[in-house]
Amino acid sequence: MAIHEAGHAVARLYLGLGVIEQITLDVPEGGGITWRIERHDDSTEERLTAELVATLAGRAAEEVVLGNVAAHCGGQPYSDLALATDLAFRMETTLGFGQKWPLLYRSATDRTLLLAQDPDLADLVHARLESAHGAARAIVSKQKEAVEFLAAHLLNHGTFDGPRLTRILEKVRERLQE
Repeated sequence: MAIHEAGHAVARLYLGLGVIEQITLDVPEGGGITWRIERHDDSTEERLTAELVATLAGRAAEEVVLGNVAAHCGGQPYSDLALATDLAFRMETTLGFGQKWPLLYRSATDRTLLLAQDPDLADLVHARLESAHGAARAIVSKQKEAVEFLAAHLLNHGTFDGPRLTRILEKVRERLQE
């Protein structure tokens, strides 16, 4: 869990996605990271793709550092895989970034049904996820020292917020590779 949450945090730092407010291993779901957006970025395809990368970075960290992935990465409505799939789906269907029919707004109350009925759409959503996951793995591989450093401190402290978070994130930033 510490490796997983550290992967998310390091990817967010590396990609410049918001301000991290807390990293914890002490929540009912097992762990979590909270952040805020400091400025209102346009929701461009590039920024949303970076969000996909950061969302999948926990899973990527488990793969790169531990060599396997725990089931907590998916299987729940608010899991990383569910959140990433939802964002990739919306990018393809409602946000105007679809590879096929970008101007056609296709809202769906049952995303799973639409994906099952439209294998081409499922392929496009999956391609976005695969690409983002590959980028997340590349970031974690390059920033493995920073991920392991933060994970070790998470194991010792459980939660970082406030001034302690600021201090540890400065130390993590010092370890980031360009």
